[in-house]
Amino acid sequence: MNSQNYQTLKDLATPVAEHLVPEIEKAVEVCIKSFLDDEFNDKWIFGTHLWKNTWNRFETLTDFEDCPFDVYGKGNEYKLKIGPFVVRHHRIDRGTRIPKGARAAKTAASAIQLALFEGEWDVAVEKDNIVIAIDADIEDGLREVFIGELMPLSFDSNKYRWVERVPVYLAEGAEPSSEEIIQVTDMPGFSQFAPEEETPEVAIGLDRSKVSQKAVESEGNR
Repeated sequence: MNSQNYQTLKDLATPVAEHLVPEIEKAVEVCIKSFLDDEFNDKWIFGTHLWKNTWNRFETLTDFEDCPFDVYGKGNEYKLKIGPFVVRHHRIDRGTRIPKGARAAKTAASAIQLALFEGEWDVAVEKDNIVIAIDADIEDGLREVFIGELMPLSFDSNKYRWVERVPVYLAEGAEPSSEEIIQVTDMPGFSQFAPEEETPEVAIGLDRSKVSQKAVESEGNR
């Protein structure tokens, strides 16, 4: 599919599943292993570390000719371009399903809403309020990935909602937060991450019983 044919969020589902989800899986596995390998790591490793590890993988991926995504913007903006969409990736809160951070995406969403309110929005303008939403944590690994368009809950609100969501990935046994999950497990080079079966190996002598205790302590300190 040519770049100009990516006109809706649904058009992005297949390239996200084929190219980005495997990299997200690897980043989640690395973070789990890091958490288990060192008792001084806590749940913060699923914050900036997961986000940056994932980005570094995305950035390398764009060097391949078959990748439809391009790195976009300045060096510190961490976003991808595909068709008219500027895409950022963020881990979402398990309860609200909205990213806790994502300041740039939220700023873009507010600017778009203001333009719509003032009647200045041009449909040909790039949409840079699109987020690849990642639901992952220490206990369950990667549970879900979807593509969402982020907008303020209401005009001039500091709370946000998804005005559109397209499901891409759902781990076996996980409850979807959206419908019509695209089946991507048969795609070449794609392996679905199953936390119970793919538990990372850890150094001999590590007391794995500490994992749950670490998780509780980390959660209490957030």
